[in-house]
Amino acid sequence: MSILIHDSIEFHNAAALEPRVGVPGLAMVRVPAPVRMHLNASARFTGAESTGIELRFVTDAPLFRMAFAAQDKAVNLEVYCGDFEVASHSIPAGTSRMIGFTPPEHMRNFDLSGTDTGPFAPHLWRIVFSGGGAAYLGTEAPGFSIRPPAASEKPRIRWLAYGSSITHSWSRGYPHVAARVLGVDVLNKGLSGSCQFEAELAEHFATGETWDLATLELGVNVRGVFTEATFRERASHLLDRLREARPDAPLVLITHYPNRDHLPHKSEGQTHAGKMQDAFDGILRELAERNDSNLHLFEGRDILKNFQGLTGDLLHPSQYGQIQMGYNLAEKLRPLVDRI
Repeated sequence: MSILIHDSIEFHNAAALEPRVGVPGLAMVRVPAPVRMHLNASARFTGAESTGIELRFVTDAPLFRMAFAAQDKAVNLEVYCGDFEVASHSIPAGTSRMIGFTPPEHMRNFDLSGTDTGPFAPHLWRIVFSGGGAAYLGTEAPGFSIRPPAASEKPRIRWLAYGSSITHSWSRGYPHVAARVLGVDVLNKGLSGSCQFEAELAEHFATGETWDLATLELGVNVRGVFTEATFRERASHLLDRLREARPDAPLVLITHYPNRDHLPHKSEGQTHAGKMQDAFDGILRELAERNDSNLHLFEGRDILKNFQGLTGDLLHPSQYGQIQMGYNLAEKLRPLVDRI
């Protein structure tokens, strides 16, 4: 898949720009409609949510405006110049908003040349989305040009991160923390509550996305849905298609992160979900034994190392937990990234 460019802006992590019923502009979706329609009912909506989508562009305009709309959930925007955080905005569900942007005064007045400013050029605008589905309505920069970034103005390596809501997270979730530590570009393809690794999604990842490294956090969303045979079949097919598409790319399987079902229930002992996630993790470990030097297994407990990184539901990581996971995952991915 080529990089998606519209209005001379790069839409990173967006698989398509689509008209949506009842929403103005073009919806920025992470999984295109022809693929979403073959996924489970929940994924048909979460695949259209905007977490990790970035608008990237360069302009000399001292002031410009961009308009966006939020669908049925609120949308958050984090604004960066390169790796420098400069603003944040929110758009309530069911509303649209025109937002004005001006370059940071001190970034204009001080010389950053010769300084380590990270893999993103400091003059590169990045509008990073999280939350529900967001639509792009347009840009106003009268009298000034806009262009998409050159390859030299952004990271070289693209990382496909697939998983549950834990991966889906938000723009400061663990995949984004790890990507920043590693200096790589992350494609956040987490599907909250709906990570069922269907064959159509595997095909899309294999043929419709461009990536150099993939991590697969599998299992937590299907503990009450899949049998062991179904889990093995779908996980194996996903690995087969990704390996066929990228013969030399590192592929990483991640077992379950610590959660409440690793604990004994006060009345029933080990829960059904706990038994299934143990069985699924065993299958992932078996799959990792394939004769494939670029297939790796990371244990979830080596990334989220204790329960204090969870929220009160004892399943989802807190912001503290996401940060710790990002750094721990980056440490484990570093040797793989260094070889790309």
